[in-house]
Amino acid sequence: MTIGVLKKPRLFLFVVLASLILATNYFLYRTTMFGPIPEGAVIGSLLDLLIILPLLTYFLIIRKRYSLKYMGIVILAGFAAAYFIVPQQHLSQYSFLPYLLMASEGAFLLFELYIAYTVITKLPKLIQEYKRLARRNSFFLSNIRKAFEANLPDNHAANILVTEFSMFHYSLFSWKKKVEIDHGLAFTYHKKTSVNAVYIMIIHAIAIESVGLHYFLHNWNPIVSYILLFLNIYGILFMLAELQATRLTPFLLAEDHLLLQTGFSKMIYLPLDNIKDIKHYEGPEKFSSKEQAELFDARVPDLVQEKPMFEILLHEPQDVHLLYGLKRKVNRIVLNVDEPDAFYREVKRSLPE
Repeated sequence: MTIGVLKKPRLFLFVVLASLILATNYFLYRTTMFGPIPEGAVIGSLLDLLIILPLLTYFLIIRKRYSLKYMGIVILAGFAAAYFIVPQQHLSQYSFLPYLLMASEGAFLLFELYIAYTVITKLPKLIQEYKRLARRNSFFLSNIRKAFEANLPDNHAANILVTEFSMFHYSLFSWKKKVEIDHGLAFTYHKKTSVNAVYIMIIHAIAIESVGLHYFLHNWNPIVSYILLFLNIYGILFMLAELQATRLTPFLLAEDHLLLQTGFSKMIYLPLDNIKDIKHYEGPEKFSSKEQAELFDARVPDLVQEKPMFEILLHEPQDVHLLYGLKRKVNRIVLNVDEPDAFYREVKRSLPE
């Protein structure tokens, strides 16, 4: 992890500066290293945590990479840091803080309403495009993403909505759904693995942790306990979505592309003319960090991870779609399927001469 951070100067600089801000403010109130707490120290800490830290996050992490929607989370994190770092007897002197929080969240809410307005105005076209795509196959995530890209191109906030819609669709509304494909060949990739057991174990562990920690933390700090409870419920929905998406989205070989979606958290749309070759994988079982950076591992989590069956080499790097509109480029793919002979034969036959 440290090596990965060092390879990204902006991320490394952010980690150093953020750690410095948090550490100096923490030790200011917890030790006598800096002597008596000077007058106005609380104002300085609030500036650090509520203004400087969010600005650093924006310029070094978010700007030109991610949606501004993440700034709402950053601001909330700044308030949480101020709440835990600055002793309550000092914070109580500043009665304007609750109003500042309300103003910040009000601005965030206005931004959310703007996103909602943008989506609502495009909703008829979005629904029309989604229904058109859904007639070809039942792949919800792929179809809704294409519908958004056609009507709201380069809208980062829309990418976040795609992830949220997909998670709630798969986790809550897809239990009676079946795979339907009118164009292309489908290849399942999970039936010979223990991926269902893995997700059920994780859901079970999160549920048990939720009950125990919520009871324990509620006696200490009710706000923290409810935040953790919300995150655990979100985590359960996320795992249910992964489980259902794995069942409902086999690999799809169409006339001109190969769609590889593993669960609902990662997917690659691969034009067949960008495939250099598909071959049986003969490399090591584990990949180095350098290989992982350029590789799309389309295998599902397994209690005993099997060695990849196939390796797909590409002519040009291709985007892998991740959660919340994030992407990364890869130049090769490894995967397993339940019917390896049929998959290899059909992909090989479909490649352009």
